Amino acid sequence: MNAKQISAFRAVMISGSMVGAAKMLYISQPAVTRLIKDLEENCGFALFERRSSRLFPTPEAESLYQEVKRHFMGLDQLSRSIDQIKTQRTDRLRIAAMPALSYSILPRVVSGFLRQHENVSLTLNPCSSIEATELIGSQQFDLGIVHLPVDTREISFYRCYRTTCKLICPQDHPFSRQTTIETAQLNGEPFVAIGDQNPLTRYRIDSALHGSNIKPNQTVETPMFSTAQALVSEGLGVSIVDPYTAHMFTEQGGISRDFSADIPFYFGFIYPVNKQISSLAEEFINSFESQTQGMTVLQQIRPEDIDLK
Repeated sequence: MNAKQISAFRAVMISGSMVGAAKMLYISQPAVTRLIKDLEENCGFALFERRSSRLFPTPEAESLYQEVKRHFMGLDQLSRSIDQIKTQRTDRLRIAAMPALSYSILPRVVSGFLRQHENVSLTLNPCSSIEATELIGSQQFDLGIVHLPVDTREISFYRCYRTTCKLICPQDHPFSRQTTIETAQLNGEPFVAIGDQNPLTRYRIDSALHGSNIKPNQTVETPMFSTAQALVSEGLGVSIVDPYTAHMFTEQGGISRDFSADIPFYFGFIYPVNKQISSLAEEFINSFESQTQGMTVLQQIRPEDIDLK
């Protein structure tokens, strides 16, 4: 296989058609078809199926595309480095962060950090904690912010924390008149649950509720805290989320309350193993701590001290 075949395959996966890929690559549609056919011969398996005049990638194509994306991510990073050299930006910080923080407090932290570091170019890549760990382990990113625990083989920990999840509800909800919500009050209450795709958080919340024989009226579920707070805003129930999502929810007019059951939220900053953490990454972590001070109580921990129960 060659670079042209891989580029054609990537373009078809992104655009969903040979015609769209041809437009992306500025070549003819027959040329794209030939490149895909040659790639299939080299691979030894079919990449696409045509059904009702539409192309559908095979399972093998989906697996191959994951590897191709990693390859092109490295090329994209190289391209950005060249652009930074052109624009005389002297420092670069690449951060891979879990959605819970990427979609809540991190945009504000990044903004404040860059106001203090005018010559810095920063990349913020929202991704799962597993993906962030892989990106840090392969040294494609400088700093990771992950939900703990994670695989530790290719990473080092800088600072790790334990804090506590909050209950959120609409402003006109009866819970808004209380400072702390008791577990028993969720029995039969419309509830936006955290889905099984976020298994550890789901387990911790379920343990707190079901251990007391409490059964909320689960109206909808989602794996992401940011989506949960949006669903609560729409009046679909109350939910339990991380404290940073809860803080941003209150700034939008919602209500955040302490929950009687202690549902921990663990997160940590990671960097590549056998590599010194950069001074710029350390400055970002310090900026995160100073800008989020007062939003929640942070207890610094060691990764091995995390309670998985």
